[in-house]
Amino acid sequence: MLESTELKRMNSIIASFCHDVVAEPLCFFSEADLQCMLFARLLKEFPEQVETSCLRGPDSKKKYKTGLVHREYGAGGRRRIDVSVFDPEDVACINEAGLKIDGKYIKPRFAIELGTEKSLDATGHIKKDIAKLTTAKERGYVIHFFRDTSRAAVGTRRRENKEQSIELKFRSPVNMVEVSQNVKCLFFLIRIARRQKKIWGKCEIYIPKTGKWQKVNLLDVESCVTELLL
Repeated sequence: MLESTELKRMNSIIASFCHDVVAEPLCFFSEADLQCMLFARLLKEFPEQVETSCLRGPDSKKKYKTGLVHREYGAGGRRRIDVSVFDPEDVACINEAGLKIDGKYIKPRFAIELGTEKSLDATGHIKKDIAKLTTAKERGYVIHFFRDTSRAAVGTRRRENKEQSIELKFRSPVNMVEVSQNVKCLFFLIRIARRQKKIWGKCEIYIPKTGKWQKVNLLDVESCVTELLL
């Protein structure tokens, strides 16, 4: 299946975003920061305001407009999608002020769910994210960043305990991921604070085809993500 021009565009935005977060992992405090960062990028790439089918008044011929990019848009069942990008043709059919068509939420063309190490239940979080994104018309993206902030050095008991904790909280849940055809998952383990001069493998990316984590040079993160999204 050939990638559409818009899909290539989205993949490029996602790859660049992931690189920038990995390169400067203190750029976010919480998932909300990541949402805002990605939302701002997407607004620059998809700045269009599209005319809906929602009239400005009973006797008006003019219609309201809305953008193609939205945060926390409904996915049904009281669920919300972190960031959604819509098809202009779908937006043009919106006929309710709640950005719905005949009482129903429209399906995003592209949808993104984000996560951080602050999630209390990575397994549940990832499963729920994937379930929401299966509604995306063209592609969904699950992107989780887990930052290892422990200062414990290699060879110490504290480091061993920390690695066991990371395995339990993040690696194991990621290894059990079952992904649908139209959802791509990107998982990053970022090490940033050890008490030693050099940290080998500051960034590890999960490779679904092999089921293994691969250490990636920070300069190669963008190209690695681009390849994973093909």
